[in-house]
Amino acid sequence: MKNISVQLRIFVQDSLHPRILAGRRISLTEFEKWEIFVHQEIEILTMATLTFPTLSRHSKDSAAFCLIDEITELSNIVNAYLMKFAKVWQVNPSAGLIKSHYLFTCEAFETFLNSVAKKNPGIAGKTRYSDFAIGRIKPELRLKVNAVEFHLRHQQIGQDILTMLIGAFGQMISQKSLRRCDNTYLQKLLASLSKKTFGNSGDLSDFLIINDFNVPEFFLFCVATWNERLTEAEGLYDQRELLLEAKSHLYDLSLANGAKHPAVKQRLYTELNAFLTEKYALVKERIKINRQALVDTPDKKLSKRVLINLSVAQLGLFIRLQIEKGFLGKEHIGDLFAFYAKHFYTPNTDYISAESLQKKSTVVEHATAQKLKGHLISMLNWLNTNYNLSNFN
Repeated sequence: MKNISVQLRIFVQDSLHPRILAGRRISLTEFEKWEIFVHQEIEILTMATLTFPTLSRHSKDSAAFCLIDEITELSNIVNAYLMKFAKVWQVNPSAGLIKSHYLFTCEAFETFLNSVAKKNPGIAGKTRYSDFAIGRIKPELRLKVNAVEFHLRHQQIGQDILTMLIGAFGQMISQKSLRRCDNTYLQKLLASLSKKTFGNSGDLSDFLIINDFNVPEFFLFCVATWNERLTEAEGLYDQRELLLEAKSHLYDLSLANGAKHPAVKQRLYTELNAFLTEKYALVKERIKINRQALVDTPDKKLSKRVLINLSVAQLGLFIRLQIEKGFLGKEHIGDLFAFYAKHFYTPNTDYISAESLQKKSTVVEHATAQKLKGHLISMLNWLNTNYNLSNFN
């Protein structure tokens, strides 16, 4: 430690150690000298910081960072004496005074740290809080997270995004080393969330992207949401359009004014855009392969696909109906849907996604089932009319 005196370091590491204090009587005069010494050392350090403006930018930042780091380390030592070594110093008859003076020392260090951080916000943001400060900051943040959760629960947003968000906040707050910039970012984000009203989950997701909520939980949530939409898309062309729309929307969000996450160098927009770009390239490649397969297939009959006048959702349910009634086997069900996706197309979908077709066979909307029922009834009516089956049960 180069920025603090040897006397201060020895005083904290040796003179204030609980094992030293526990075995001796401490007079009121010695407690007063404790306070005076700490005050004097803080004054010396404060005077030293007055020379920072005369230094070059690099030297100033380096000096401020080292000073904050060193005093934080000393504060952590005293805080450990107070918390972890309580059983050691509590045997002393003056245990109450020892505790109050440990607290006084931590408070003095914290006041000095806040002063230096305020004068050097850029470099101070990269420094960690002392354990003493974290003991106050983390409970405050958790209370604000609880208030935000209560606020959002009364809005039209999904439980999945709310659970993800509150869990992500918990992870950020629980990290061992909480930097000043992390706290500043969280405080601003929580304050904004507590004032906003969201019409749906998409609005909340957009807000988090604008404010660069670059945590693993939210990135994976966005990826899962887009994958879900891609699965629901009826064909590769629809998937391509969806990805283009998502990229365009993401770009628009990147132009909005919002906070920047302090913990990561790469913005959330960059990472999400990279995912969408990769997905878009894969869909384009699949379309290219499908087109080439039609050209290269020697047997032109095999290369032809059959138009079926159903929507992809209705076709999926129609296939599922045949499976459930035993007309089609349940073995290798994925290959079965892949076969239909490869050899059929609908009026609105030239290339059907096998994944979408299979999913729509189980996740069925009422309108889809009702429409297919109408088709089946019309088929029965045709049989009755053409084969005189009206009188048969």
